[in-house]
Amino acid sequence: MDFTTIVKLGIALGVVLIVLAIGLRARPVDPMLVLREPWLAARAMAAMFVVMPLFVLLLVGFVPFRPGVGAALLGLAVSPMLPPWTKQGLAVGGQGDYILGLQVLATCVSIVVVPGMVWLVHQVFAVATPLGPWAVELVLLVTVGAPLATGIGIARLWPGAAPRIAALSDRVGLVMVLIGVAAALLGSARAIVDVVGQGTLLATAAFVGVGLLAGHALGGPDPGNRGALATATAARHPGVGLVLASSAVPASQPAVLATVLLYLFASLVLTIPYQRWRRKVVSKA
Repeated sequence: MDFTTIVKLGIALGVVLIVLAIGLRARPVDPMLVLREPWLAARAMAAMFVVMPLFVLLLVGFVPFRPGVGAALLGLAVSPMLPPWTKQGLAVGGQGDYILGLQVLATCVSIVVVPGMVWLVHQVFAVATPLGPWAVELVLLVTVGAPLATGIGIARLWPGAAPRIAALSDRVGLVMVLIGVAAALLGSARAIVDVVGQGTLLATAAFVGVGLLAGHALGGPDPGNRGALATATAARHPGVGLVLASSAVPASQPAVLATVLLYLFASLVLTIPYQRWRRKVVSKA
């Protein structure tokens, strides 16, 4: 088992634990808190699963990236939102029921939508992945759907213990993700340097910027929820992105990992000023 595989497994397991915590805190009615306004829910899903993939399809189609970079960007574009995003959503003034409902709804939609997007990428760019659409579905079900459903089930059966289990699962999962990212940064320093000078850093920054703009534009009238959707649209699941891109271009795994790490860096840096701005807006509202 090579270094990249170990890192991917560590990050994926950490994300599974975080999704489990989300399920433990969720209630079956939470998705309905978004669906009470179907047009608002449709706009949110359009920002995540229409605007972002279309932007990256155009970007990859017109910019001659190094092998592996385009696959990583496409993998991120069709990935669901990053589970730890919930804290960012609260930080910009999003309502708790909206944030949790959006997380659950986006997770469920991604399980249905992502395989179709993988098929579309194959048709447009002839980029085939050995996983195939239904295997991608299995990956999402195992890493997102199953832990979410398990968490909801545990919360229903043992509601008294659910908050403690959720806190522990969230903490351990976040530590595992941070360790995995740190190890990836140390082990991929050379690969990161190799891809930075070929437009990858600018592409990842554009990826995050378009996500913020799309979510902000389609987030609706509530200033807190608008900021929450903006940060959600810019936050993509690195584990799913790594799996999809690595399977499509196995010979370019260092470039894939480096691109995903650059995206995480760009997402962290670029969302900070946006969050500060939205906090000021919400405090004045």
